[in-house]
This record gives sequence, structure tokens and C-alpha cells, in this order.
Amino acid sequence: MDIKVYLLVIFFLLILLIAGCKDKITSPITVNGNIICYEKSYNNYWEIFTNNTNGSNPQNISNYSDDDEYPQWSPDGKYIVFRRSIPVGGPLMYVYDLENKTYANLTEDGGWADYLPQWAPNGKVCFSYQRPLLSAAATYIMNPDGNQKKKILNLSPSKIFFYQDSYNFLYLIDWTQLYKSNIDTTENKFLLNIEQIFNQNTAMQGFNPSLDEILITSTLPDGKSVIATYNINNNNLNILLKAEDGYTFFQVKYSSDYNKIGIIEHNDQGEYLSVLENGIKKRLVHIEGKISSTGECFSYNPIEFSKDGKYIAFSKRVFFSGVVAWIEYLYVVDVTTGDQYYIDKGFYPSWCSQ
Repeated sequence: MDIKVYLLVIFFLLILLIAGCKDKITSPITVNGNIICYEKSYNNYWEIFTNNTNGSNPQNISNYSDDDEYPQWSPDGKYIVFRRSIPVGGPLMYVYDLENKTYANLTEDGGWADYLPQWAPNGKVCFSYQRPLLSAAATYIMNPDGNQKKKILNLSPSKIFFYQDSYNFLYLIDWTQLYKSNIDTTENKFLLNIEQIFNQNTAMQGFNPSLDEILITSTLPDGKSVIATYNINNNNLNILLKAEDGYTFFQVKYSSDYNKIGIIEHNDQGEYLSVLENGIKKRLVHIEGKISSTGECFSYNPIEFSKDGKYIAFSKRVFFSGVVAWIEYLYVVDVTTGDQYYIDKGFYPSWCSQ
């Protein structure tokens, strides 16, 4: 090769390298704390992956010859809990220790997991399972290693919402009957049937423990979808947002500080991912066109705010013809700018808080 051509090639490669490094350094989402885990199809099974929020470092942390699903990152960022399917007797509940790269089976005492796991604010794991096998399902709270296991409910609720003290909590039965209890089971108080707030279309979407307010969606008599808060102490109802004509709401989610609400707005001709803050709605991501067998839409799996509230992770479901009729693609959107960043194929995101 001619020396001039050789030097020109080297110069060109150096320019590309410098440009690439610059993009990497100035990326608005490559910041400490914004690491994400999610579920992804890999080798014909669902596996749990972690990744940087620029999608550059996918790591399979479950790597099991069956399905691992529904990951949730612990409040201290040290663990990821997920549900594991096994050929006989499952599903089970596992916790992955990221520092030691070890697993703890939270259901090794003969039980099997009944509903999806969640973390109490103090870092204990809570979920419902049958213990021993074939007994009635009950709800337990325990350390991430499975020790100090304690029954807190003699049933399997639809959903649990903890207070910040990790002692008191609300729970739903049949998605409509709201109760309050604590981990010592010294209180079990019925609060309300949430369908009585509006009607049978009312659904609880979240809970702000500092204000004792539940976040709900419903349908008004005029047919419009609505997002509202309801105070369980003084029965104060506050309508936050009414849907525009032709739109309905789903995937309504609080940010960690409860100052923002993420929303998917659905219309037969398209969808928006929006954020509501201080009474103002801002549309961030638009999917145009009617959903069809070869189109795309927002996933039915949850959206998730980053712990600092600056980003929302979401998935797009893309349909196509074939034996497998769809694939979900995981993205992150900047709440301030609306800029989108592709992460990986996947869904069910959960953010690291550290």
C-alpha cells in the first residue's frame, strides 16, 4: 500500500475513533445509576439481561434452560429478583446477587411462586407462594437470601403497595377490594371497593404513601377515560387528566418521587407515550397508524421511570407474519427532550437505583 494512502486511512480511523468516544462521553443517558434489567428471548427461552442505557453492554444474568421472567431490581441496587420456570413443580422465585454473582432460591422449602415479586422499601422481598406444595397460597416477606421468612397474609392478593416504613401496606383482592394491614398482622382493615369511586371500570394504578393517595383510572359517564387520585383518609377525589376525544389510557405509572405520571394514550389510529407533571401533559413518543397484524404498538408490559425520573423505559411490540407473530423492542426516552434510545430486544424493564 502506498504510504500516503496508508497514512490517510490511519487518519480517517483516528477521526472515527475520536468521534465515537465523543458521542459516548456526551450521551445524555450514559450516567451513573442508569442501568437497566429486562426480559429477553434468548436461545428459545426468556432470560434476564442487564444493560447500560445506551444498549452497549447486554449481560445474561440468568442463563437457564427454561424461562426466567419478571425481573425487579432491589432498592439498594444489589439484587435482582425474578421468577423461574422449571419442568416440574414450578415456577420458583430466585434472587441474583450482582456482587457475588450467586443465586438464592426463595422457594426452596417446597413451595412454588403464585404471583410476581416486589421489593419493600427496606430491601426485603415480598411475594405469594404455596408452602408446602399443594397448600393454600399465602403471602410472605423475607430477606434477599430467603432467611427470616415471615407470613404476612393468609391469601394471595392481586397487588401489594408498601408504605415507606416497610411495615404497613395496602393490598387488593380481586383488583377491587382495598385493605390495609401490616407485617405483624395486627391490623387488617377494609378500606373501600375502588369501583365505588367512579364505576366498575375503575382500576388502581399506584399508591403515594406520603399522601395516602391511590392513583386510579376510570371512565366518566360521557365515555372519556380519566386519571385521578383518591385520598383513602378524607375521601378527597382529584381528577388529574381527561383523555382527548377518541383516546383511552393504559400503562399509567408513577415516578419514584410521585411527581410525574407516565401514560400510554391509545387511539385506533395511533398511540402516544406521554408524561403528566404539574398538571401539564407532554407527549414524548408517537406510534402512528392503526394497529394491525403487521404494524406496531406500545407493549402491554409495564413502562418504568428511572429512579431519578429523567427517563422512561418502554417497549414497542412489532407484529409480522410467521410462527412467532411479534417481537418487543426496548427503548428509553428522555422525559425532558423526548429523545429516544434503543436498548435491545426485550421488555419488562426495571432500573438500578445505585
